[in-house]
Formats: sequence, structure tokens, C-alpha cells
Amino acid sequence: MIIDLFARSVFSVVAISLLMLSGISVAESRNMVSSHASHTDHLHSRLTRLNANAITRDNAVTIILETADVDAATNQLLKSAGAKVRFHFGNRHEIKLSARKFLSLLNRLPKSIHARLPYPHEAVAVTSQGVEIMGAGDMQALGLEGNGVKIGIIDLGFAGYTSAQSSGDLPTNLTAVDYTGDGIGGLNHGTQVAEIAYDMAPGAEFYLAKVSTTVQLQQAVNDMVAAGVKVINHSVAWFGAAFYDGTGQLCDITDGAEANGIHWVNAMGNSRNKHYLETFTDADSNREHEFSAGQNYNTISLTSGSEVTLILNWDDYPVSRVNYNLYLYNGIPGAGGVIVESSENSQSGAGGTPYESLTYTPTTTGTYYIVVKKTSTNTANIRFTLFSMGPDLGIKTRASSVTQPADCNSVFSVGATNLTDGAEYFSSEGPTTDNRNKPEISATNRVTTSLSSVFAGTSAAAPHVAGAAALLLSQNPSLTLTEVRNLLINDSKDVSSNGFDFRTGYGRISLDADMDSFNHDDDNCVLTSNIEQLDLDTDGQGDACDADIDGDGLSNIEESALGTDSLLTDTDNDSLTDYDEVMAYFTDPLLEDSDVDGLTDGAEVFTYSTNPLLSNIGDLAPKNSTDNVLNVSDLLILYRLVETIDSPTIYEQTAGDINSDGVLDLRDILQLSKNLGF
Repeated sequence: MIIDLFARSVFSVVAISLLMLSGISVAESRNMVSSHASHTDHLHSRLTRLNANAITRDNAVTIILETADVDAATNQLLKSAGAKVRFHFGNRHEIKLSARKFLSLLNRLPKSIHARLPYPHEAVAVTSQGVEIMGAGDMQALGLEGNGVKIGIIDLGFAGYTSAQSSGDLPTNLTAVDYTGDGIGGLNHGTQVAEIAYDMAPGAEFYLAKVSTTVQLQQAVNDMVAAGVKVINHSVAWFGAAFYDGTGQLCDITDGAEANGIHWVNAMGNSRNKHYLETFTDADSNREHEFSAGQNYNTISLTSGSEVTLILNWDDYPVSRVNYNLYLYNGIPGAGGVIVESSENSQSGAGGTPYESLTYTPTTTGTYYIVVKKTSTNTANIRFTLFSMGPDLGIKTRASSVTQPADCNSVFSVGATNLTDGAEYFSSEGPTTDNRNKPEISATNRVTTSLSSVFAGTSAAAPHVAGAAALLLSQNPSLTLTEVRNLLINDSKDVSSNGFDFRTGYGRISLDADMDSFNHDDDNCVLTSNIEQLDLDTDGQGDACDADIDGDGLSNIEESALGTDSLLTDTDNDSLTDYDEVMAYFTDPLLEDSDVDGLTDGAEVFTYSTNPLLSNIGDLAPKNSTDNVLNVSDLLILYRLVETIDSPTIYEQTAGDINSDGVLDLRDILQLSKNLGF
């Protein structure tokens, strides 16, 4: 292997790490290593600066192997060192393992392999962890990156999106339109959402739209329809426009998008603990809803200076016949509490929308009290819902906490799972208020973007699904919206209760890149179709993509050249694996007894500790410890065996049978004497 400057540089990096762990500064450690290998100063200094910090942090080193192919034997070496090829393009193969193990591996790799550290670089782009978790990496490995598909990201702000373009976290040729009149920036929420969708489908064409009203939303959708957008992601929760039952103007907008062939993906919302739903109850006839027996208020804990918005709406759309009002107190109502904010719009008789909201910024931290009141006792008691756009509610209803437009039939709604597939505590829960199943699917959140180390919420989950839809459409552009939905659902990984549930839907996204009906999580060959999922050596890698099907260390190609059976670890059944015979003992993997001395190769190695390449006929001494030399001592032991002075062991019975007739007798003594020249 060509290691010269590169190998010495690897050694230098490891040395720096160890010195730094001992309390020596980076500069001091570089100087010490430099004095050890001064003739590589220029290259060495570049490589150590590049890797010292990373190796110190996790004691791991990334190495590039340059070779036409990493064959099975090399793969076995990598596997024994705890490494494997993570990615490969052309003749470049990337591995990662502990620095300590790499130093050992370095001397064992074939000489034809050139090993080097990565070229100097700076961190300018990040990739969401969901790309690998949900199988988008498989699709990309097969050349499916969303090419030919246009994705629309409709959000509330795209601050920093040009920086994301410069860093490679967003494409340079995207279209960005501000419909608010306030500029495309403000929040960076939409930028992070777009980055995730781009990570999933880097070949797609992106359209960004900033909106702040449903009118702007409609215009953005119209423009995207005209532009040929096929997937829209909307990581936004709307409140009050309908009773979260699949009706209203938001659903009209999404229905129109669906009619124009757009797959609409929407975040479910993060309101699972910020939601209350119940039928108005007034046992004491004071026109105030009883949140529990004898308690006419809900509670919320507010922090001084932190704004909160409360939204109340009730099941009386489109024109309300009932008038409810909303109040916030700074103490227990009726016991000294004072109203600090209220919403008292008139609905009944005026054709108003069944909706109230208030926004308040407290000056003191503490518990505040929420009251819902009817203006008249003569109207019906109907269901209402209360949402907090802030802290959790004291009394909450987790079921049906879905927000709009995630409740719409034309929307593919997405719940959030964490990086280990747990349902997120905040992720809004189905069903809709009219009892339809939501969400359809779930996806990973708490991922990294260029703007956040942890971007959490269903807002982060949804663009993974939007990107996945684009990948499916690039794989098969003729798919209908229903077919895209069904593929996403059918290929998902069930991560919660068996089957559909109101928190994770039918499961977490898990793409089936090779279309063999096994998703990313279940497929033992993610890039090669293998319906049977055969795995002879049970190493987790299916036979269809396993370069060493029987797991004996010899590649299938090598076994074919040798004439051994790639489905058997021990072709000649001599208790030595084919790999051990070829690589360790140099025996014939097709011959049970390579030296034709009556003892199998395995018996010689494991039972008698003799050389399987050297015949043991006549080699009997020293007794129970042969020396591979024929002399008079062997003749004396054979004499004692023939005269039955001693009983022969299995080995002695074989090695002493000079004439190969199965019997120890005088003829064996005479033949051994002749062989010794007597």
C-alpha cells in the first residue's frame, strides 16, 4: 500500500490527539510531531490542522481509500477493524474508524491501495439526519434526487436563505417571492424548512413563498400551479378559520391545489398540550363554562415579557348563532382576580364568525386564568375549542388537537417523531373534530440545519415528507397523487401502536428505493431488489448484495476462481473454513486431507496441532507431542504399539499405519525401518 506522506500524516494526527488529551496544547503537539517527521512538514501541517480537533473530539478518523475496487478480502479486513465503506464514488472509498484501529489496519491493507486523509475543507453545509433515517440516501445513491419535480415551500419567513444558498444548503437557482410586502426575511423558519426538503430532494427545483394571510396563501398557490409545482410543503398552523373538520377557506385552497395535481404536505401542529375541546357546560347557570366540576376557569403559566395568544372558536360555522366571549384573569375569577385581556366580538344575530382571540404580554410571572362565557342562556351549548399559542394549558384535551389545514382531506398531514422514532409529546394528535383519521404519516424532527443545531417540531417533520414525495415522482413521474400517498403510507415503518394511530399515523417515512416491497428499515439490500430477502450468513446483508454470501471471508468472485462453494463456509468439510485454508494454513480448500496422511486438515490443526501440509505417517515421537521428524524413537513407539504394550490413540493408529491397511502390525515396523534406512 502507498502510505508514505499520507500514512505518516495519519500517524501525526493521532499523535496530536493523544498529546492534547494529556494537556499539551495544539501548537505544542504539532511542534512535537513535526520534529518527528520534519521531511513531511508542508503536507503534514495541512492535514493535522484539518483533523486534529475532530479526532480529539470523537477519537475517530475519516480515511479515503483510492482503488478501483474494495474487494471482499479488503472488506473483511475493514470489518475486522470495525470499519466499513460508508460511501464510494469512482475510485474513492470513504471509511471511518477509531484512530487506534486504523494504525493497525494500515499495515494490513494491500499495497495497491492508496490511503489519504480528506482534502482540506470548511463546514459550509449541513444535511438533515432524516435523509438517512427515512431512506432518502438510498434513493440518491440510485441517482434519484427529485430531478424534474418542482417543490413549493409556503411559509412565514425566509431570513438567511441567500446565506443558505452560499453555503450549499439551498440551491442557487430557486425562486423566492414575498407576498406580504414586508420583505422575504423576518423569520428564518421557512429557510430551515426549505433546507430539509432540499436535503431530501437535492435535484428538485424550489419555489419559496412568504405569506401572512389566507389571501396571500391563495395567490401563492395560484402562482405555483401556473409554474408547474407538484409538491407543496406548508409547515404552518392556522387557527379559527373553521372547526378543524376539513371545511372552510383553507381547505378550499388545498382542495384547489389537489385538483391541479399538487401533493400538499402539512405539519400537524405542535398543540397537543396547548388544546382544549369540550361541549359548553354550565351547571350553575352563570353562563361560564365549567372546565371541571365547580371550576369555571382553565389555567396557564405565563412569564413576564413573553407574549401569549389564545384562540377560541366553536362548532357553529359558517355563520354563528351563538355568542361566546374569552377572558384572561391575573387571579382566580371571583376571588380577587382581575381581567387583564378579553375578546368580546359579537356573533349571534350579526352573522359573525364563531371565533375569538386575545393576545397579552404579562408584566408579572405567574398563573393566569382563562374564562369562556356565553352572552345568553337562551342559546344552545355546543362544542368549542381553545388553543394556546404559547405555554401549555393547565386543563388540556390532547385528542383532536390537529390544526388547519392539516385537517383537510386534500392534505397529507405529518406528525413528528424523534431521532429514535418516539412520538413527540407536543405533536398534535388526531382525529379531526369530525372524527377522520389524522395524521396520515410521521417523520423525523430535531434535526440539524445551517441555522439551528436542533430544528424541532412538526414543521421539521413535514418537509422530509415533501422531499420524499418529490423523490417518488422523480422515480416514476406518472404516479398519481393517490399513488404517491399510498406508497408513502405502505412503505412507512410502524413506530407506535400496531397499525394506524392518532399520533404517528400509519408510521414513519421509510422509502423503498429498489421497489422490492421492503422499506429502508426492513430491507437487507436497500439498493438491490430482493423479494426473498435471503441472508445465508445472517449478517444483515442480503445475499443479493452480499459480496461474501456464506460469510467465510472469501468473496463470491474469489470462491468462483478457487472452485469452492460460495454457499458453504467449509467446502471440503474438514473443519477449516475456506478462508482459513487459503489465507492462514495454505491448505487445499477442496481436499479434506491436503498432505494425504490420513488425518483431515482440521484434525491436524485443532486436535493434534500438526502441520496439515506435512505428512505425519510414521511420526509418533515424542509420545503425545510429535516433532515432524522420523527417527528411531518413532520406531520404538511403533514397536510398543504393535506388541500391545501401549494402546494406540486415534492419532497413533493413523500415523503408525505405514502400509495404510488399517492394522498396526509387523509390516508397519518393517516399512518404517526401511524408510529409516535400517
